[in-house]
Amino acid sequence: MFLGTIFLLILLLGIINWVFLSAKPKREKILSRERVNFPTATPSILSTPTSFSSPTPIALKENQTFAQDYGPCYWVPVLMYHHVMNPQKAKEIGATNLNVPPAVFRLQIDYLINQGYTVISLEEMVKALGNSSLPPKPLVLTFDDAYLDFYNQVYPLLKEKNLKATVFVISQFVGGGQYLSWQQLREMVNSGLVMVGNHTLNHLYLTQLLTPEIRNQIVSAKNILEENIGRKVEFFAYPYGKSTPEAKEILKEAGFKGAFLTTNGTPQCLAKPYGFSRIRIGATSLSHYGL
Repeated sequence: MFLGTIFLLILLLGIINWVFLSAKPKREKILSRERVNFPTATPSILSTPTSFSSPTPIALKENQTFAQDYGPCYWVPVLMYHHVMNPQKAKEIGATNLNVPPAVFRLQIDYLINQGYTVISLEEMVKALGNSSLPPKPLVLTFDDAYLDFYNQVYPLLKEKNLKATVFVISQFVGGGQYLSWQQLREMVNSGLVMVGNHTLNHLYLTQLLTPEIRNQIVSAKNILEENIGRKVEFFAYPYGKSTPEAKEILKEAGFKGAFLTTNGTPQCLAKPYGFSRIRIGATSLSHYGL
């Protein structure tokens, strides 16, 4: 009786051990598969950039609203910069997030040239939207606020590469410590490589102003710029990228050919001239922006 009980216990333990060993590999396999399926990091939006390489008109089936309501529309990247200066100096003035170091900027320009982009002016872009005469890979360079480093860092490279750019000027800031002078602006405009655009009197949020003050910010700034540089000023950049219906109507009345938001990845449409888009560029490879 005693030996029989021991035998039954040994047999029972053997069965339990066999069941455990048989199940263990399967369980480990399941856990391993689950771990593989877990994401290891949050994907970056830069990992799926929008391509801007083709000036082909937008397909109606893919962009009906743009093409039908505002066409003709084309993919033309308009790049937006602020400072191009030494990183340490940018840090000292709290402008790191607005800065592209000169060495990086040169690499970006060389990249555009090597990729076959044709840098055109804003005036050329608007004209080409109307007659479908854009080059195969058109691109526009713009710089906001008219900082002094544009003259020291950007303008020499524009001359070296024979490239065009627009600098959007805050008229009441001209001649200030970190800003371009009227003499520098006239010199660059007379070179034929730089066009001056309007960036208001003193860079206020248009969305926080009444209509008369919006008009003053736009029209008075235009008059000041034209008087000092001796050229028509026909393009505008909204401060902080914020527009209003009143601002668009004032721009139309004042004869502006175009105005720019900061809506990355939208097409440039001839019938939507006061809602042109721009891509804000940082200190990284332009391939991150789909260029």
